[in-house]
Amino acid sequence: MIRSILIVLILFSAISAGIMLCPMPVGWRFLACVLLFAFLVGFHSFRNRHRWPELWSMWYFSTMVSLFQVLPDWFLSRVLGVLVFPADGLFKIGSVSAYMAGLWAIPFFLVLLSVRLYESSTSHLEWPGKSIAWSSAGLASLVALVIFGGSEATLWILGSWYAQSVSMIGHVALYVLIPEFLLGGYLYLAYVWSRKKSVPIQILYAVHVSLLYTGALALSYLFFEKVA
Repeated sequence: MIRSILIVLILFSAISAGIMLCPMPVGWRFLACVLLFAFLVGFHSFRNRHRWPELWSMWYFSTMVSLFQVLPDWFLSRVLGVLVFPADGLFKIGSVSAYMAGLWAIPFFLVLLSVRLYESSTSHLEWPGKSIAWSSAGLASLVALVIFGGSEATLWILGSWYAQSVSMIGHVALYVLIPEFLLGGYLYLAYVWSRKKSVPIQILYAVHVSLLYTGALALSYLFFEKVA
């Protein structure tokens, strides 16, 4: 089962690379990648939901949280003015490119899957135990920092979002690093606490992740840019 999802992710990466080379507006390219991920990983997870229910729950929880991640991006771009989404051919939600509502699902799923691979053998398809493994929360934070930091450093090349008017190393804004590290841990904890609960409770946990991330961004911006 783990081998099959890894094959799906490799297939997604290969097709996405081709999409990014297509001569169409960058917003539509990102949207195509988001929809491709939703179809490939979502369909694979749903089809195997009885054999590996945890895979399905990881996918749809990642997707739920991603929908609410428009809020912190909107706060950064509209209120603080430190994040820019240039015209990309796609409509916007407030000041945020619409594809962002689904784009976060990709790294979120990878974070949860990474912890899954760390915690379990390939023969054990259920997340081991019901208690929180704080080492796993730490791993989720590290994986998130690597993925999000790498995205900040590279995706501007494609004409996507970029930071402005803040302290940076290259194209990486310093104030976002701690919140992105914490975001991985928030995501893991919210998933473990909510995955066997009702959908409304899971939605509340998804909102909670985005609100905590927004607060972490605001405080980090305060200390990095206004106090330090």
